[in-house]
Amino acid sequence: MISPVVLAPMAGITDKPFRRMMRQFGSQTLFTEMVGVESLHRNHPVTRKMMDIRDEGNLIVQLVGINPGAMVYAAQMAEANGAVGIDINMGCPVKKLIANGSGAALMKTPDVAARLVSVVAESVSLPVSVKMRIGWDDTHINAVSFAQTLVAAGAARLTVHGRTKAQGYAGTADWDIIRQVKAAVSVPVYANGDITDKTSADTALAQTGADGVMIGRGALGRPWILQEIESGIRPPIDRLSLVLQHLDLLLDYYGKHGIFVARKHIAWYARGKKGVAEFCQKVYAEQDVERVKKMITDFLKGEG
Repeated sequence: MISPVVLAPMAGITDKPFRRMMRQFGSQTLFTEMVGVESLHRNHPVTRKMMDIRDEGNLIVQLVGINPGAMVYAAQMAEANGAVGIDINMGCPVKKLIANGSGAALMKTPDVAARLVSVVAESVSLPVSVKMRIGWDDTHINAVSFAQTLVAAGAARLTVHGRTKAQGYAGTADWDIIRQVKAAVSVPVYANGDITDKTSADTALAQTGADGVMIGRGALGRPWILQEIESGIRPPIDRLSLVLQHLDLLLDYYGKHGIFVARKHIAWYARGKKGVAEFCQKVYAEQDVERVKKMITDFLKGEG
């Protein structure tokens, strides 16, 4: 059963170490990073590692691509590895994906999008969902008709990011269009965009009538946020302990490269604290793990 508050799939962020941090604060539904189906079909080792999920529960694998055969291959692998659902990315605005017709570009080709949903839904026993946007740009808002097409093709759930592809992650999410989508389809709809805490989550649910919310950037440096939104109470935390634990998980998963992956996470955990810019500058310039840990300890000691 999917949680009413879920973690968004975020490329380069929601990897296994990040998900392990989130799991300390509850069993809500999490998503993998988007997995490129063509790369997986070519047996790329990094992409295959992203599908190493057998030790995780309540996890949905998000797939991105345009090739139906590769999409089916990836979906069946995800099911065999223990995923509880398959999500197809139809909202990412990254140029590389747009150029090959996948991600948010699929909103311009609803027939192709529907075909992908149909073949995947027929190939696995898991529910197939789609993460989409409200349209391509301000003059091409087609979320309602696109959503209806996907549901007719077999989509069991939709997540609507209340921005267009042209907006990227700028501007304000349009929750009213999410409301229109919810009113037009019979499957659960999740609201996404500008939802960062309990207050914004409750407001989004009230305004859209959505069945749940998906939290993206609001989770950065805040692995407790899903629990906080669900319960309305922020759990007690030791920020220093969390950062050091996350760093160790990244080092275990990525090896020496983990210190570079960790930099953005360290910055997110430290966000809002006086002197953070100077702190981050020093951390980004350092490659020795023990010295980085000392910097973190000195800067965040006693921070809740």
